[in-house]
Amino acid sequence: MQVIEFGQQLNCPIVLCLGYFGTMHSGHVKLLDVAKQRAHECKAKVALFTFSNNHLQVLGKDSTVVYTYAERLELYKNLGVEVVIAAEFNNKFRACSGDKFVEQLAGYNLKGIVCGFDYTYGCDHKNSQSLKVYFSDVCNVDIVDAVCWNNVKVSTTLARDLLLKSDVNTLNTILSEPYFVIGTVVHGRHVGSEMGFPTANLQVSCDKLLPIGVYGGVTVVDGKSYKAIVNVGQKPTFGLDYVNIEAHILDFDGDLYGKTLKVSLTRFLRSIRKYKDSDELVEQLKQDRETVLND
Repeated sequence: MQVIEFGQQLNCPIVLCLGYFGTMHSGHVKLLDVAKQRAHECKAKVALFTFSNNHLQVLGKDSTVVYTYAERLELYKNLGVEVVIAAEFNNKFRACSGDKFVEQLAGYNLKGIVCGFDYTYGCDHKNSQSLKVYFSDVCNVDIVDAVCWNNVKVSTTLARDLLLKSDVNTLNTILSEPYFVIGTVVHGRHVGSEMGFPTANLQVSCDKLLPIGVYGGVTVVDGKSYKAIVNVGQKPTFGLDYVNIEAHILDFDGDLYGKTLKVSLTRFLRSIRKYKDSDELVEQLKQDRETVLND
C-alpha cells in the first residue's frame, strides 16, 4: 500500500474514496466495495483520502479517537486499499473552501470518486451533490446510501458510543474486523508473573479511546495467533486507578519487551471490580482463561 501526502504527485489512475475513515465500519466497507468495482472496470487503483493526525484536537472536540493513524493504515491495508492520500488537518486546511479542495483533487488522475450520502467538504460545507456537479465532466461520482444497525446509521460516532459503553460485542458486528489496539510492550510491575498470569503491558497513544473492561482477545506474535485475556482499565484490587492495557497471552512463553503487538478484543468477559485479595483475583483469572480457551 502506497501512502502519500495530499498534493504529492501520483503517477497512476485512481478511484478515490472520500471521507475521514476514523474506523472501517460496514458503511465504509460498502463504500470501498463500490470503489473496488469501479477500479476493476477502469483498471485503476483503489485510493482513500484521510487525515494523518487527530483532527478532533484542531476542532476543539473530544480528542479521543477509535483508531490512531497507524492503526487506520493497518485497517486500510487489510481491506485492499492500494493508495492512501493523507492530509494534515490544521487551521490552514480547516479554512480551505470546498472549491479549493476539489481543485487540488482534480490534480490526480481520477477515474471515479466514491463518497457517502452525507459527505461534506470545505469550510463552506459543500455536499456530495456539489461534488457530483464539479466532476461531471471528469469522472463518475458514486454516492453511497447509509448502512443502518437497529435503525441507527452506522458511523464512527456510533462506534465511539459503543466503546464508551464497553459494548465490544456489538461494536465488532459493525466493524470490518474486531476492535484492536496496537502498542509497544513495556515493563510493568511484574505482579501478574508472581500470580502465574504474566502479562504484556502495552503502551498506546494517549488519545486512543479505550473500552474499560476485561476481554477475550487475540494477538499475533511472530506470525502466530494466540488467544489472550485482556484487561483494559484500572487495577482496583491493587489500589491503582490509572488506565492501561495488559494482555495475558495463553500458551505463550517468550520475551516480548520492545515488540509492537496488535491485540484484538473479540468478546466482553466482565467488568473490572475490586477483589478482596490476589488469591480471589487468581481464581477469577482461572475462570477467564477457561472461558477464552473454550471460545
